[in-house]
Formats: sequence, structure tokens, C-alpha cells
Amino acid sequence: MRPVIVLASFGVRDKDMRACTLDSIAYDLKEKFKDYDIIQAFTSEFLRKKIAEDESVTIPSLDEALEKLANDGCPKVLILPTHLTPGEEYEQKIRAAYDAYVDRIADLRLAGPVFEKPVDNQRVLMALLLDLHVHPQEELVLMGHGSPHTHNPVYDGLQAYIDGEGLPIHVGVLEPSDRPDFDDVLARLAKTGHKNVLLAPLLLTGGIHVQDDLAGDGETSWRSRLEAAGYTVRVSPYGLGEYPAFRALYLKRAERLLGEA
Repeated sequence: MRPVIVLASFGVRDKDMRACTLDSIAYDLKEKFKDYDIIQAFTSEFLRKKIAEDESVTIPSLDEALEKLANDGCPKVLILPTHLTPGEEYEQKIRAAYDAYVDRIADLRLAGPVFEKPVDNQRVLMALLLDLHVHPQEELVLMGHGSPHTHNPVYDGLQAYIDGEGLPIHVGVLEPSDRPDFDDVLARLAKTGHKNVLLAPLLLTGGIHVQDDLAGDGETSWRSRLEAAGYTVRVSPYGLGEYPAFRALYLKRAERLLGEA
């Protein structure tokens, strides 16, 4: 049996969005690692059920995928999460599955999330700026998700790195219980003296968070709130998975893990 890379994601319901993000990452992996089979697994039970209902397509959970590989005697498996941060979802759905199967698969390896170490701040930022073209006198605002129950320090670390580089970039998160939030971003913008903003998601895929929370017409969207505060807003609606340079980060991560003895 051939070795396997399991591309593990929360999941995406929209077929077109899935095609240009998660499916594109899977395709890139197939082209790069021709001796490996590539399997996708979604951790969201809700999304797996909806996709099965809408498209008659069955996508396994990570536990289901690992159970089958263990029973089939697969000799080598890399779990490659698409998760951006080592938050609650990563710990409870990805690392927990790895811990449950590490003794049942001869060579089971686990890649960390995109923001695993401080050095990843530079890698992610370089990948972003290859595709996000910030105009002169324009401030870039990145909207991430944040963690619902505990503070996720990744965003603070990214902002600290950005500030150390002297870049006109401001990071905020959607989760009302996490920081930095919209008000923090607004306070930072006020200090710049600039009134032009490029607003972009710090999210792997587009979807409802981009359509409603970032760029929506409703008064609570970040675009509407920035415009109400007197800013001219240009929106980039693309999820990170739509950028070839960002997808390449997953290939590099897999390459490093699979290159180990």
C-alpha cells in the first residue's frame, strides 16, 4: 500500500469555494508528492452531512480516515492540517486524532498549523504580500477568526512582527471574546493619519465570514464600520487558499515532515 497524506480541514460546504481552496491544495500535493495518495478529511460533522446531502459526496472525518488506513495496514501517513493556528479546533480534532492512532500506524506524522512557530510570521506575510498589492498611503487590515473560548496569542505575535518590520498592516479577529478586535484595529488606524484601507481576510477560505462579516452591506460588517468611521475601503474577498504562494506553504511543510527519517 502506498503512503498517504491526509489533508485535514474543518471543511467547506460551497463546492466552488472548496474547488479553489482545499481541492487546489490537494491537487498541488498530488503534483508534488507523486508517490503518495492524497486523502481529504473534514473535522466538521455538520459540513460532512450537508455535503453528502447536497452533492452525494462522502468525505470522511479524520478519525474515519485514520481508522481505515490503520485497518488497511498503511505503512506511512502524514496528517497535514490546513488550520492556521494551534487553537481549540487543532488541539481537539487534529492532535487528539493523531494521539489516538500514533500506536496503530507504523509511521504516523503530524504537521503543525500554519502559524506554528514565530518564524512562520515572516513566511505567511511574504506569501500574502505576493498577492495582496497594497497601494501607497493605504493601510492593510487583515481580519482573522480568533478563538471562541481562550485568547489566541498568534494574532498578537503576528502584529508584533509586522510592527517590528514597520509595515502598514493591522490584524484583528472576529470572535468577540478574543483580541485584537475591530476597535483595536480602528484605534491603530486613527494613529496613521491615512484614510484608505485595503480590507482582506486572514482566513483560508471565503464564505460567510467574508460575504457578511468582512465585506457585507450590513452595518455590522467591517467594511461598513470602517466606512462609517470615515475610511475609503477597498476589499479583497479572496481566502488565503486561493493564493498559490500561500498554498505553497503547505507543500513546504509537508516536504519538511516527509524529509525526516
